[in-house]
Order: sequence, then C-alpha cells, then structure tokens
Amino acid sequence: MKKEKLTQQEELELAIEKGKKDFGKVYKTIIADENIIWRKLRRSEYKEVMNIFVMKEVHKLNDNGELLVDEEGNYIMGEVIDDDATYDARQEAIANFVILYPTNNNIVEDMAAVAEIIATECMIKSGFGEAPVTTEC
Repeated sequence: MKKEKLTQQEELELAIEKGKKDFGKVYKTIIADENIIWRKLRRSEYKEVMNIFVMKEVHKLNDNGELLVDEEGNYIMGEVIDDDATYDARQEAIANFVILYPTNNNIVEDMAAVAEIIATECMIKSGFGEAPVTTEC
C-alpha cells in the first residue's frame, strides 16, 4: 500500500501535536508567510549556547598604538572575541535547538531574520528576556 504524502497544513498540525506531546507548550511565529513552530529553550541548552565564542585575528599593538612585528618583520597577531559574530552564532544555535517545524531547519540559513526573531521570542518565553511579574503579598 502506497503512503500518501501529507499536505503542508497536515505536516504543520502534526508538528504542533507532536511538539505539545514532547515539550508541553509550542509556539507559532509567521515570518514572510512561513509558519515556524518552536519550543522553549532548556536550561542545559542555554548553558551550551552561552559557551559559544567566535574569535577573530587582530594585529597586536604596542603601548603607543603601533603595530608589533617579530624579528622577521611579520606582524604579530592575536585573537579576541568577535562580539557581533558571537551574538549571531548564539542566535543561530538557539533557533536550531528550538525550531520544530519546518523540520529541515534550513530555514535558519535560508531566511536572514529567522534566527534573530526566533531567538528573541524564545528567550522571552523561556524566561530569560523579561523581568518576572512580582506583586506584593
């Protein structure tokens, strides 16, 4: 018996159902007419994401701001954390952790804003992005 291919809507509904079963709550964000189903970030995943650092090579300078060179006249290089690249890599990691649909997860690579939007929304829903509501008892 030949298995019928699911429609896009059926795949979406199945992803939501499975996501709720596996993770409790799931969320839908629509970006450029694309439905994206995702879940909250786990604490262990957050710790893993925070260990991502992107380094870049830079010229070392002396105290006068001049480029340092070695005995052979080559510039001396050093590494520093590239804050922008680190931030982008962390957003991509978060999105890749939490996106449940579409299942190919190429959407993070294919659509420029997906990682930023999903990571921001995810951090808020996961309790990292906004202050809790506290009331006096």
